[in-house]
Amino acid sequence: MIQKFKKSGIDIKMGFLLIGISIVLMMIFNINFSQLIISNSDIIIKIIYLTAIAMMISTAIHFLIPENFAEKHLRDNKLSHLFYATLLGVLTPGPVYAIYPIVIVLKKKGIKNPILVAFLTGQTIIGPARAPFEIGFFGLKFYIYRILLALIMGPIAALLFIFLSKFWPDKERNTES
Repeated sequence: MIQKFKKSGIDIKMGFLLIGISIVLMMIFNINFSQLIISNSDIIIKIIYLTAIAMMISTAIHFLIPENFAEKHLRDNKLSHLFYATLLGVLTPGPVYAIYPIVIVLKKKGIKNPILVAFLTGQTIIGPARAPFEIGFFGLKFYIYRILLALIMGPIAALLFIFLSKFWPDKERNTES
């Protein structure tokens, strides 16, 4: 079992580390685990629900998008592709943790890391679910500025990723864990 743990990816090891830290902190601060779960049950259910939806979307992407779609439209690190990826990110609803299954499928389809950086940057900076709140609280002009900034920042983040990768190469990870 220890050998299997040693061979597991950094994400699994980090997960166990975070769980261990959480257990230690709960013991130090004398927190009742069952009470913690009950008091946060609404958010836990929401996270499970959103993760299930994200997994369904990622499965649909895997089966519905042809193999050559990524190759034709997003495989190269062209500026236009970085812009398209950012725009797709802006249009993708949901919190970022629900987007990761989609990003993993895109990576398996051959999308390179700078494109994924542009997508994630666009998605995390702004998303359609935020529109009613931001327009309602801050006005339409504020929201339009945020969209324009997101469309600029996504490609810039990807270009910076490409630049930094020249000095500190990014080892491509196998996402089939």
